[in-house]
Amino acid sequence: MDRANFTTTDRHDLDSISPTNFLITHHQDQQSSIMSGIKLDLNTDGIDVVRHLQDQASGRTFLITGPSEGGIGAETAISLAHGNPALLILVGRTLSKIQPTIDAVHAVNPSIAVKFIAADLTSLNSVREAAQLTVDGFELQFATAHLGYFVLTNHILPKLRASAEAGKKPQKTQIINVSSKGSILGGGIRWDDPSFTKRPEEYKSWDAYGQAKMANVLFTLALNKRLLAKTGIRPYALHPGGIYTNLGRYVDEELMEEVKQRAWKGQEIPFKTLQQGCATMLRAALDPELEKEEDGVFLSDCQFTKDPELVAPWALDEGNAERLWGLSEELVGENFEF
Repeated sequence: MDRANFTTTDRHDLDSISPTNFLITHHQDQQSSIMSGIKLDLNTDGIDVVRHLQDQASGRTFLITGPSEGGIGAETAISLAHGNPALLILVGRTLSKIQPTIDAVHAVNPSIAVKFIAADLTSLNSVREAAQLTVDGFELQFATAHLGYFVLTNHILPKLRASAEAGKKPQKTQIINVSSKGSILGGGIRWDDPSFTKRPEEYKSWDAYGQAKMANVLFTLALNKRLLAKTGIRPYALHPGGIYTNLGRYVDEELMEEVKQRAWKGQEIPFKTLQQGCATMLRAALDPELEKEEDGVFLSDCQFTKDPELVAPWALDEGNAERLWGLSEELVGENFEF
């Protein structure tokens, strides 16, 4: 279990965005790199994706949330360093937690500009302040994994749109939300009680996790409807795979056994390395071949999928996506117009 989101852009500053896992990418319309010579599956390493698509990483700006040492956010940043990006914007709670990642990036390529931005995604005010540079009473996983990103994304979208429309040619920009197979856990979004405040006795950690991960996919679907045709900005959601990260320290044996039974039908979880875990995110950020599948939204093992064993069918329902958008606006107290 890991948190990471990712955004890319060709603008080298994004007007000093100061926004935990999320990636935004942006780049000029370049010739597609050929992905021959690399097998795209659960064993693909992120650094191999970057090396095969180096021309898509070079000179770009990447914003990554949650790049703490030992997670896929950090591994993504370190892998991208091999592609010679212009700027990495790393968003986290404290510099001390992100500094090891900055040091690792500079160990690969000391010329890469790295900017740290402090933001606590459990606090919506902190997220809003971060987007300007750019605790609210909600269930922690829903607040961190969905509401924080909902606010952050909407607050920096004007800058992303301006960046995407800059220059003579449209600039390619992606928004990548790291969900997981966890969207199949639980019964979907608790529309009348997402924070378990009305019926706290019903709270189960994996149900809350499943709700948050489903929200990632539904949010991506709603963004896709609002952005792709009008702006060319392409949102993706993905399952990075089961990965041992520092967050795993907080998951006890009983909870791991429960998720194994519910999400993997009792089979052993096929854990990935950090390098394998960041590969799908990096392909979504770098490979223009993915744009050929206009209805592609969710990826796993570096490929688009609608497999119900990986993403819940109701997580790909546009009606649910619109309903979540409205609920999210109500919860954060803001309306976002496009």
